[in-house]
Amino acid sequence: MKQIIIDTDILSYYLKNHTIVVKNVERHINKYGFLYISRITVYEVLSGLKYKKAEKQLAIFRVFIKKHKVLELDEKSIEISSNIYAELRNKGKINGRADIFIAGTSIANKLTLVTNNTKHYENISNIKLTNWTVE
Repeated sequence: MKQIIIDTDILSYYLKNHTIVVKNVERHINKYGFLYISRITVYEVLSGLKYKKAEKQLAIFRVFIKKHKVLELDEKSIEISSNIYAELRNKGKINGRADIFIAGTSIANKLTLVTNNTKHYENISNIKLTNWTVE
């Protein structure tokens, strides 16, 4: 098992107690002690919970996030993200910007991205993907 960064969908599955995702996340935490999470994923989860006015889940998420390592958008991840955007736009296969920033953070930090949304990332060069919703 290698170090990973989790995509927003996997974090959402975890917070909703998806059995297989919970098992995989807990196995990873038991081995490494934490998860890497992109600041963009934190933004996406917070935005969704605030939109739903899900105060209880917001409190749970805020406690959860303090136990893990949030990766910021630094110079290297922004440079890689801008390259991804240009490459995808030239191919006519543009993704959402959040996915591009998450991918750039993953690549910059040499982490495998755990996602169930593999289609969002399939046109991105040099990204390593895995899916924790299946065994």
